[in-house]
Amino acid sequence: MLQDEVRNDALAAMVEALVRPGDVVADLGTGTGILAVLARRAGAARVYAVDASPIVRLARQMAADNGVDGITFIEGDIAQVELPEPVDVAFSECLGNVAFGDAMFGALGTFARRWMKADGRLGPSQVRVLGQPMDARLNWRPATFWQTPWRGLDLSAFAQGDSEVVRVIRAVPAFLYAEPQTLLAFDPWNRAETYDVSAEWTLGKDRVVNAVCAWFDVDWAPGVTMSTSAPSPETHWSQAMFPLPQREASAGDRLELRIAIAFGEGEKPAYRWVGTWRSPDGTIIERHECKDFEHFGPSMDSDASV
Repeated sequence: MLQDEVRNDALAAMVEALVRPGDVVADLGTGTGILAVLARRAGAARVYAVDASPIVRLARQMAADNGVDGITFIEGDIAQVELPEPVDVAFSECLGNVAFGDAMFGALGTFARRWMKADGRLGPSQVRVLGQPMDARLNWRPATFWQTPWRGLDLSAFAQGDSEVVRVIRAVPAFLYAEPQTLLAFDPWNRAETYDVSAEWTLGKDRVVNAVCAWFDVDWAPGVTMSTSAPSPETHWSQAMFPLPQREASAGDRLELRIAIAFGEGEKPAYRWVGTWRSPDGTIIERHECKDFEHFGPSMDSDASV
């Protein structure tokens, strides 16, 4: 992540935008401690840098090597940490692929309720997950692999499972179709327990579509926004794809996507999605539902919001 210049420049800009001289600052999930050091350089009076990983021991040494004092490094749980005072600013690089996956949002909310001053400033302030239909054949060809016998074994039973996994990819912008739609916008300091979101796209001309590409945009601070979309400068997050059965869509066909998101042990996100193809007159042509995650319960109703 320290080699991701797009990420790091955005985070440095976040610190500069949020921290004012004399502030008390919390850097949550500090990792290498670099943002804590930047906060001190921006004028923070005191910085509390918290991380559950032993990497904070190296971060402490890094700060000392650079002659930076005023930072208290704490190896512990963000949700349970005890500070001597409330804070003016708290920030965190808390994002994983498709925004979720870094197992920190619940702890961030607990920390904010316990330690933020009434007029405190938080970064990031909003995250938006966006999607766009795509032709993913350059990234993913499960049928080609699983339907080819291996040493005389028929492996086609695994094709369904492979088509129901959200996977990280580097999307090719030329193979993204229709206009991006916002699937979800959320406050990372107040994550819900579940989300149920939907979007719709109309294909303007004949296209091969077999997935929806997803990425996130994030407002790190006022005036500091970063996108992980395929046309944007590359980041280590890349993009992700929700596979669908391959279809040669005709002009005017509509693709409707509904995604249910829940969080399991360790805040690991689980996704269940259903894609519905409709003709221009609204008739359902095809409907596909991912059925991987049993804890979602019954399948999604066909007459639901999609």
